[in-house]
Amino acid sequence: MAAYAPPVTSDAAGPAPRDSRAERVALTRFSSGGRTHLIILRGGWGRAVDRWLVRWTGWSMITWQYTHAAARPYQPSLLLTTIGRRSGLLRRSVLPYYRAGEDLVVCGTRGGGPHDPLWVGNVEADAHCWLHVRRRSVPARARIATGDERAELFDHVAEQHGGLRRYQKQAASYGREIPLVRLTPLGPLPGTERRR
Repeated sequence: MAAYAPPVTSDAAGPAPRDSRAERVALTRFSSGGRTHLIILRGGWGRAVDRWLVRWTGWSMITWQYTHAAARPYQPSLLLTTIGRRSGLLRRSVLPYYRAGEDLVVCGTRGGGPHDPLWVGNVEADAHCWLHVRRRSVPARARIATGDERAELFDHVAEQHGGLRRYQKQAASYGREIPLVRLTPLGPLPGTERRR
């Protein structure tokens, strides 16, 4: 698997700025296990198409292509809507999710890079969010797991997420701990309603 090497600016003054092209290329290389030729849907337009796909079909092309490139099974994905911590606008991200009892867990891996994804800062600032799972929206509360809860949750999610330990090892090289966000639905999730 390809290791993430922090991109440097052209004048070798240090790491490239967050979300620079060089950083995105390095994160894509790491997340795809070096098989970047399999990553077709990418960039802003790719994320927009993926959000549309998840909203209307419940399936994520971006999740599929990264799991395919890394030789892992497809993981169901949700559309997480958060409130922007600075703008107050609604922000949407497609994320693979993992079950933990009645809650869902999403991981802020961001390719094992040096920065947390922006949606993590949004849920830190305001825990109100919405989950779009299996073509249905459900309000939820988000909470970043810490301490013993995080350690227990990490082991639980790592059993389902084949690359989580690898991402954590890479992120730790930058002094970053991958945030595990527990999403508590405030209504029934699709597929869990009781039939009468």
